[in-house]
Amino acid sequence: MKNKKHVWVAGAMCVLPFMAMAQQVEPLTDSRRLFDDGKELFLRRDYAAAWQTLSRYVQQKPQASLADEAAYMLACTSYELKSPDCIQQLEHYLEQYPESRYANRVHALIASAYFFQGQYPEAIATFKACQFDLLADAERDACTLRMGTAYLKMGNLQEAAVWFNILKEVSSEYHTDAVYYLAYIDYVQKRYNEALQGFREAGTTPKYAPLAPYYIADIYLIGGNYQQARQIASTYLEAYPRQEKTVEMKRIYGEACYGLKEYDGAIRYLSAYQNEAEAGVDRNALYKLGMSYFHTGVYSEAAAMLGEATTRQDALTQNAYLHMGLAYLQLKDRSRARMAFEQASAMNYDRSIKEQAFYNYALCIHETSYSPFAESVTVFERFLNEFPNSAYTEKVNDYLIEVYMNTRSYMAALNSIAKISHPGTRILEAKQKLLFRLGTQAFAQAAFENAIDYFSQSLQLGRYNRQTQADAYYWRGESKYRLEQYDAAASDYRQFLEFAPDRSSTEYALALYNLGYTAFKQKQYDKALTWFTRCAESGIRLENDVVADVYNRMGDCNFYARRFDAADAQYAQASGYSMSLSDYSLFQQSIIKGLQREYTQKIELLNRLISGFPTSQYIDDALYEQGRAFVQMEDNANAIKRYSLLVQRYPESPLSRRAANEIGLLYYQDDKYNEAIAAYKKVISTYPGSEEARLAQRDLKSIYIDLNRVDDYMAFASTIPGGANFDVNERDSLTYVAAERVYMRGNIAEAKSSFVRYLQSFPQGAFSVNAHYYLGLIDYNEKNYTGAASHLDKVIAYPDNKFSGEAMAMCADMAYKDKAYEKALGLYKQMADRAASQEERVQARTGAMRSAWMIKDYQEIVAVASGLLAESKLTPELKNEAYYYRAKALLAEGQSKEAVNDLSVLSKDTRNVYGAEAKYLLAQLYFDAGQTDKAEKEVLDYIEVSTPHAYWLARSFVLLSDVYMKLGRNLDAKQYLLSLQQNYQADDDIAGMIETRLAKLNKGSKQ
Repeated sequence: MKNKKHVWVAGAMCVLPFMAMAQQVEPLTDSRRLFDDGKELFLRRDYAAAWQTLSRYVQQKPQASLADEAAYMLACTSYELKSPDCIQQLEHYLEQYPESRYANRVHALIASAYFFQGQYPEAIATFKACQFDLLADAERDACTLRMGTAYLKMGNLQEAAVWFNILKEVSSEYHTDAVYYLAYIDYVQKRYNEALQGFREAGTTPKYAPLAPYYIADIYLIGGNYQQARQIASTYLEAYPRQEKTVEMKRIYGEACYGLKEYDGAIRYLSAYQNEAEAGVDRNALYKLGMSYFHTGVYSEAAAMLGEATTRQDALTQNAYLHMGLAYLQLKDRSRARMAFEQASAMNYDRSIKEQAFYNYALCIHETSYSPFAESVTVFERFLNEFPNSAYTEKVNDYLIEVYMNTRSYMAALNSIAKISHPGTRILEAKQKLLFRLGTQAFAQAAFENAIDYFSQSLQLGRYNRQTQADAYYWRGESKYRLEQYDAAASDYRQFLEFAPDRSSTEYALALYNLGYTAFKQKQYDKALTWFTRCAESGIRLENDVVADVYNRMGDCNFYARRFDAADAQYAQASGYSMSLSDYSLFQQSIIKGLQREYTQKIELLNRLISGFPTSQYIDDALYEQGRAFVQMEDNANAIKRYSLLVQRYPESPLSRRAANEIGLLYYQDDKYNEAIAAYKKVISTYPGSEEARLAQRDLKSIYIDLNRVDDYMAFASTIPGGANFDVNERDSLTYVAAERVYMRGNIAEAKSSFVRYLQSFPQGAFSVNAHYYLGLIDYNEKNYTGAASHLDKVIAYPDNKFSGEAMAMCADMAYKDKAYEKALGLYKQMADRAASQEERVQARTGAMRSAWMIKDYQEIVAVASGLLAESKLTPELKNEAYYYRAKALLAEGQSKEAVNDLSVLSKDTRNVYGAEAKYLLAQLYFDAGQTDKAEKEVLDYIEVSTPHAYWLARSFVLLSDVYMKLGRNLDAKQYLLSLQQNYQADDDIAGMIETRLAKLNKGSKQ
């Protein structure tokens, strides 16, 4: 045991005597008389009066023979009166009179002045310049005491002992002081028998009676004589309840009780010591207080006290951590127990404690499924490597197999299994599961190729676990489906159906559903119908949206097979399951009614769609189809109204071009030539370069000819690109068609030359836009992006031509790759507005979102991501990406409350990188808002679910330490930081975060 030592300074022995008040004296005028009176007062030690008299003397130009002595006495009075500048005055005297007979004593006074000011190095150096044997005996002994004490204060015990031994031999006045100090030096140097003898001798004097017993009791305590130590402490505490050593005596009493296993007494006195100690509390005492609580079953206090004793790296700290862990186990707090055992197991001061702590640490990890950084696997491996002959070895081997079966640290477990030369059946079953779980993890990260590889490896191991085998087939099929490998996906789904142990499971029904889609995507509608029907008739409960989708697809299959009544019934069933998909069902039912020439019912169904689903993606289709129905009913007026409404509301829709052209045609049919002319002109000017514009100009020309207004037509045509030559002449057509046929045969080089020649011959030809498109496509595929852009820009200059969508897609892609993100954003937004299908719109919005993210246009990100998330049947991977970008944009805009919703959605799946970061960000937001309870809960949940993206989990550990520091739970903060430091090995900024916080905690513990 190492005790805190206190050096008693013999200041009282060295302090100069207090001076009497200066006496009033009659004014003297005679110079010699002033000197004599001053000297008399000096010798009487009336220093204040002597200083006053001698000062008046020296002001009157003293005799040369008396000046030295007068200056000496004045310098001495400055010392005796403790003048702040006494050292300067004494040194000034020596400068004036370097040969003075008083020089030796003045040096002694300077050294003493340094001593009393606590400037021990200067005191020692000056004392060395003195000849002690020339001083008066009393002054010599006092200076000897000061010299020894100065060395003691400087920690030079050897020199101190030399001077105290001299003093002990020559001084009767300071003999006891010398004995006490020599005993103290023996005590510090652990010569306890010699020290005990000296303290006993010194303790018999009144001066040291309140001091020596402390060291005597401590020596008995160190020697294990607990009864004697406690007896001396008890006697002392009764005699000196408020002395300097009283608090320390309570420590000794408490530690003696601990040594005697009287833990209640130890708690009483050590608690009092802890509460009353003004300086730092002794770690050993805190440890024994904690252990006393432990032995009396007060485990919460035991853990707290033992934690306070862990401020250094030594055997005491290792043992304290072990018993902290055991205390936390009794409190059912396995999380804190785990961290305490972890720290004890990381130290090498005591191998037996390390082994016990290591085993308990591993057990806590196993029982709590704690494995944020693969500890569940590595801890058992490390234990077996470090303690191969441990009594716990057999148990650890059994636990390791359970870990393989249940761990979330899949790769670490696989690496561990790879080290086993001859794995048994249970190990191979665990390996089969681990490979499958790695596959699902890769799938969640949209790494479908990797997922397929892991699932295949799992399947190659055989049938150790039938459920795992079936699940691997299912998810390998899912992965292949995402890669559009539909036949391969279907094969795996069928294998799943064969091996699935539970044919009433949700996955079984979903496999039937997915098989339907693999056929549907390949337009094998009869086969698809069979699978969808089996799914619908399986009796297995699925989400309503899925059931509705099943019936919609069954309706589609019957629709394509022209079984309209069956299709109509299935669309109606779909509507009954899900409102979110009912707009599609209603639209398809309306199409069927149109095909069955039930136009009134068609219009009614479309009215239900328009009024019931005002934001549906099918509204433009519905308006167009209503127009067509009115045309079929020969109600041109209402048809024109519907087409006009479509053009007005959805000008960017491809259907609006067709509707605008239909308006012109309907007016023409009704002989409303002026209205027809206006309508066709609007088509030509609004949709230049489109097929509809070409047809509109053709019909416009016919109207003008019928009206005998050819000149008016020519005047109008001259304002249009291509002018009056808009119609295709034979040479133009033949040249273009020849080039196109070469391209279709796959002769790209020849086709490129042919298209170039066509444009040289017909720069404004009827097919110039088409030619530019093919040239742009060829350059794009050859990665000649500059050439591709020059051609494709000409195509998108006519945004309503049939190639504009693909041209915009390529231009946007090139702009994005060239980091021209603003241009890419504009193009993707145009694509989204003009998209003819949901698939095209989703692709465009995805590109727009990523482009907006690259230029940090946060408002645009929020808008585009929100539009994307409003799409139905979005893939989980794309949903996560949209939620992530929107959340980050909202955070950047200071809208943290709005961001919380998106982060909460993402944080439910930490297998992907978006969810991993979101979980951390959510906890950080709670912390920043002062909601420490929510922040703590979020991080602890994160630790529970874990993630393959270790950086964000590590950041969460650091955040948890911040939470605990804010709550004043510094020990918990330190434990999590130390655990992170030992288990997180990546080379990034986490190490710096840990060090900064540990330094702050350590600084706080020392204050």
